[in-house]
Amino acid sequence: MEEIRKNKTKKQEVCKELEKKDGQSYKENGIVYVDRRIYIPNNQKIRKRILQENHEPVDIEHPEQQRIMELIKQNYWWPEIKTDVKKYVQGCFKCQQNKVQHIKKAGELHPLKTSEGPWKEISINIIRPLPKSNRKNTIMVIVDQFTKMIRLKATTMNVSSEEIAKIYCNEIWKLHGVPRAILSDRGPQFASRFMKDLIKALETRRMLSTAYHPQTDGQTEQINQEIGTFL
Repeated sequence: MEEIRKNKTKKQEVCKELEKKDGQSYKENGIVYVDRRIYIPNNQKIRKRILQENHEPVDIEHPEQQRIMELIKQNYWWPEIKTDVKKYVQGCFKCQQNKVQHIKKAGELHPLKTSEGPWKEISINIIRPLPKSNRKNTIMVIVDQFTKMIRLKATTMNVSSEEIAKIYCNEIWKLHGVPRAILSDRGPQFASRFMKDLIKALETRRMLSTAYHPQTDGQTEQINQEIGTFL
């Protein structure tokens, strides 16, 4: 209280608050009151002390933002008090250390093995839908895991597994041969029985990404973002 009396409040700031509160603010014994609560001037030292007294005592046990607001507003008020309370709680080390995690614990990481050479392991993905151009509205993306070389082929949104196989034979196989492994998502074009039999006939290992985890093939997903930016 003594610190508040000694601190000289800015006249303009106090006048603005008087106007906002429509006569509900007044000054008594050198202290400005707003709605019968002590007005705290723009002094970070005083405001921080009030925040500490309503957050850190043992009997309070670090309450959440809303509870601190209720405690402080019983006796004090200042502009943007909600913002100051939020910043203070977010910066409290004990609150962050003891914060309860409501998300499921992440599983173990299983990074992909490093490729042994160019076009030995590849990844395939599809970008769709896109604006039509020459009756095409989808791009098939094929990335070499070793050299990071990419090949793009325009196709349609309802492309089938058989059509993907033909595109691969015409665009990749004739230039780079048969890969040892193909990584893709679990789209129907890649998880179909035809694609399974084709991969088996080529003696190639098929690697489908984990369901709902596109980061399994993060390399191709990054290429997709760059292509979208370019387009």
